[in-house]
Amino acid sequence: MNLKSKLKTKWFWSVLLVASCISGLTIAVSYLSLFQLLEWLTYDSWFRLRPLETKETRIVVVTISESDINELGQWPMSDRTLSQLITKINQQQPRAIGLDIYRDLPVKPGTAELESVLRSTPNLIGVEKVVGKGVKPSPILKQQDQLALADFVRDADGKIRRGLLAIELDNGQVQFGLATKVALMYLAAEGIEPKSVGNTGKISLGKAELLPFTTNDGGYIRADNGGFQILMNYRGTETSFPQISIVDVLNGQIPKDLMNNRIVLIGSIAPSLNDFFATPYSSSPENQFQDLPGVFIHANLASQILSGALDGRSSIQTVSEPWEWIWIFVWTFGISISNLVLLDRQLHSRSALFIIFISTLFFIIVPGLALIGFGYLLFLGGFWLPVISPLFSLTLSAITISWYYNQTQEQLALIDSLTQIPNRRCFDEFLDKQWKQNNIKRQSLSIILCDVDFFKQYNDTYGHQAGDLCLQKVAQTLTQSIRNSDLTARYGGEEFVIVLPNTPSDAALNTAQRLCDRIKSLQIPHCKSQASEYVTISCGVASANFNLVKTPEELVANADKALYKAKEQGRDRAVFWNEDNKVNNFNNETE
Repeated sequence: MNLKSKLKTKWFWSVLLVASCISGLTIAVSYLSLFQLLEWLTYDSWFRLRPLETKETRIVVVTISESDINELGQWPMSDRTLSQLITKINQQQPRAIGLDIYRDLPVKPGTAELESVLRSTPNLIGVEKVVGKGVKPSPILKQQDQLALADFVRDADGKIRRGLLAIELDNGQVQFGLATKVALMYLAAEGIEPKSVGNTGKISLGKAELLPFTTNDGGYIRADNGGFQILMNYRGTETSFPQISIVDVLNGQIPKDLMNNRIVLIGSIAPSLNDFFATPYSSSPENQFQDLPGVFIHANLASQILSGALDGRSSIQTVSEPWEWIWIFVWTFGISISNLVLLDRQLHSRSALFIIFISTLFFIIVPGLALIGFGYLLFLGGFWLPVISPLFSLTLSAITISWYYNQTQEQLALIDSLTQIPNRRCFDEFLDKQWKQNNIKRQSLSIILCDVDFFKQYNDTYGHQAGDLCLQKVAQTLTQSIRNSDLTARYGGEEFVIVLPNTPSDAALNTAQRLCDRIKSLQIPHCKSQASEYVTISCGVASANFNLVKTPEELVANADKALYKAKEQGRDRAVFWNEDNKVNNFNNETE
């Protein structure tokens, strides 16, 4: 296998190594939570880009706006007003009423009336807050076990992407969230009850399986997964649910059957009551960068439970961490292989600008867009897989592979294609470097210029293929016969050159003669040679005396003169050119 083939083989194996290392680095960086916020923002954008879903007609929201408060004339509303509101809603026979208003203290007048209504309305669910700074519930609703949680789970950036279905209280009892409680009441009328699925932690509910959120789901890293949480699959904002104002309800202006057999949620949309929360829609221009009222977050979560159980609408699903690692590796390795294949077809091009252009356009921008697009399509199908971490990984991979390719190209550019040893360009660079170093250190520097004797006749006799094979054998023998610190290069045609750093003239001449002997010992037949029956070489040797030889070009010229003398003297010999233009030589003839 020649050097170029070895380099290409090494290139392919290097892609696997690079992809594995970069994928491992990406996973490690992910665990530092450096991608988490970007993953969340990408996830949010998918919600905003997703086509609008149909309205959730099984849930009606009774809103309390600023104008409603002004018309009521007070806030909190009186117990009499609240009792009238509940009574009018219940007259339409809804399956569940969720009161997303804290009511832990009486607000006169009408306290006795409200107590009577609360005791006689079994489908009414009130709220309490238990996480953080708690808010006590209505004593009557607590006594009747008609309570639910109003709490939300906020991410580090303040947004609500997870729904809290239930938590276990300090007394060991399980308390449902408001959305969960009213949704289960609705489903109970359909004969659907929640069931545990073995020891998996899953809950089977009609056509849905509710899988509890884990700490590293999707783009999350070490998130708090206390209680039973799920990723919220928002249906939309306020426009996704039928609404009616509290004033219209109190005035009896309720459309017929608006609330019949439905869930009714009562909550504030008044800015002065500050019951607003950031959601994935909070950065949406059509939502004017406004947060979502809490009652509509409860409505979205309730809708998610209903539509999953009754319609089979999928929740947002994730995969286990090992599959996320595979997801990252597949993108990284795929882009690395694509990079390799395309760049390998451009081996003739050594333009750094071309490589940068290809790497940037084809292996960062295009795959990046494809990754985000594919992630979005998966999201539409109900799956959330990270895209920022694989995007980082494939970008780093593209840059690394392009850099490595460029280095390989530079290496190949210094290799002679026929003999697979360094070429004239490599020799020039190496000699120039050694000249500068030895000139500073005042060390000896010698070169040997070699020529295959009567090579034209060899080609004419044995053919060019045999001639190429002969040059390859000579090149490999010369390379194997010198030190690691030396350099053998093809100088041109049948000429080779050897650079010997830190080598005085006598040692250089001995080396040259040894090379002559090694080539002859190969016993490559050469019937047309006038020097031997085998292929031989002639060597011209020169050393740098820095007082007399001023440039590396002059050193090469001296070696060339010595080579000319070797040919004049009969070839198959090594000749040294000294500064006084006198010749010392070894030859293979008996003196």
